Amino acid sequence: MDSVQQSSSAPKAPENLKAFSKKPLKSSKKIPPPQNGEAKEAKPLKKPLEQPPLKVEISQTAKVINKREKQIQGMEPIKKLEESLLLKNKPGVFFLSGFDIQGLSSGDGGVGGMAENVPHGRHFSWEDEDSVLEEITRTPIQQPIILVGHSLGGDAAVSLANRLNSMEHGFRNVDLLVTLDSVGFDNDLIPPNVKRNLNFIADEDVFFNDGPNIARDEDRTKVFNEIRSEKHTGIDDSKEVQKKIFSAISGTLSENRNFNELVSKFSRS
Repeated sequence: MDSVQQSSSAPKAPENLKAFSKKPLKSSKKIPPPQNGEAKEAKPLKKPLEQPPLKVEISQTAKVINKREKQIQGMEPIKKLEESLLLKNKPGVFFLSGFDIQGLSSGDGGVGGMAENVPHGRHFSWEDEDSVLEEITRTPIQQPIILVGHSLGGDAAVSLANRLNSMEHGFRNVDLLVTLDSVGFDNDLIPPNVKRNLNFIADEDVFFNDGPNIARDEDRTKVFNEIRSEKHTGIDDSKEVQKKIFSAISGTLSENRNFNELVSKFSRS
């Protein structure tokens, strides 16, 4: 009897499997078939990591750098202007050396050395007369002008004083003119815009010096001629001469400074 029951239930197992396979799982979802025979792309499960916007960041950084460079460039003219104004608001102290050959000039030793050690001193060659004139015109009118020249540089210094004594340059005063054994033939007369002239003459080189200087207007210009025992090429190297020049420059700068302070004091009162 048992054998009969087993034989009757055996064919039902495959039928149950077929029925179970036809029933979809509750947790599964039906995927619609592709249309028109085209395969549908599978969607990624997770979004890929987004790349950082490098181009945008670099572009923004470049803009910031460019803006900063423009700001710096805009500040440079202001800085140069401030430096220029600072330089212009200084006394005009100019040293002019002569022709640099043996017998006419001692080179840059005497005159150039004085320019390096005198406050606000600037050294030029006698050939730079136009450049010196341009620098003088940039110097404020309330600042003193001091010219020191040796040999042909002395000729250039007197020439500058004459050029400044004109309507074009407002009859600009020369507070101190120092000539060291000038060699020209038309620079003996000192124009009235020069307040004081120290003229040092070497007595051993008759050919190279042109004698004493004379003021065109003695009431306005004081000329001091001094004969020296040094030769033409060594007169600007003389310690005694340099001391007198330094003392004269210091006195001129001090007088001008005191005068400007006095004017400023009265202008504020």
